[in-house]
Amino acid sequence: MSIYPKYIRVFKLGVQASMEYRLDFAFSLISAFFPIMIQYYIWTAVYGRGSDQFFGYTYGEMILYTIVAAIVTKIVTTHMDHVIASDIKDGALNKYLVQPASYFGLKLFTLLGQKLFFFTVMLAVLFLVIFYFGGRYAIRIPLVNLVCFVAAMALSLILNFLISYTISAIAFWLSEISYFFEMTGLLVIILSGGVFPIEVFGRTVSSLLSYLPFKYTIYFPSNVINGKLVMSEITEGLLMQIFWIGVMFLVSKLVWRIGFKKYLGLGG
Repeated sequence: MSIYPKYIRVFKLGVQASMEYRLDFAFSLISAFFPIMIQYYIWTAVYGRGSDQFFGYTYGEMILYTIVAAIVTKIVTTHMDHVIASDIKDGALNKYLVQPASYFGLKLFTLLGQKLFFFTVMLAVLFLVIFYFGGRYAIRIPLVNLVCFVAAMALSLILNFLISYTISAIAFWLSEISYFFEMTGLLVIILSGGVFPIEVFGRTVSSLLSYLPFKYTIYFPSNVINGKLVMSEITEGLLMQIFWIGVMFLVSKLVWRIGFKKYLGLGG
């Protein structure tokens, strides 16, 4: 019997779970606007000093990037590291090891199901914001960019899951890792461009980040919809996302294979 119907079932359960926690979704949506307001006032003060551009962004482009990046961060953040680490530490991983489906696949399709409703609603909100601010600051965004943005967001979610899945394997070696996840989670968001564009770090650091997967989770899709990238750069970015998904998949498999040698399977 094929195992794919099991993944589809898990996906549907994830969708149902997301619909049950509508209040949590509402709070998540509201919380996305607090950092936006803080950065809005900061950048308004910075640009109010008379400069037309900072780090290659006009005032309108920076405000739009800030809004888009905050929403993109909410969409692609998985929060799977704590869940997976708990399965490892508590021995709950045992029950998945005897099932005719991979733990990786179950967690991935659960996440995709949980994110579907959130993804759809947030995209609708995002498009309204884009059309409003794009018209206000005369930022033209071609239709093809909108289509590429949806594709980039889907790839970003998968890539971010793989990054979290890989990092969560540290639970095989460390017993208390909640603070570690908080620290690495914040660091990943900063390096991904979730707080501000990576150009803020300077040319050298920005160049180095081009050789890491983080910028392709938030910074890249945000600039696809921001109108900062031409079609050739968008195509290259999408290919880099696919490349890093492949790399992180192999890295996660390797790290988990090594980690399983340390797994005791106590509890569960």
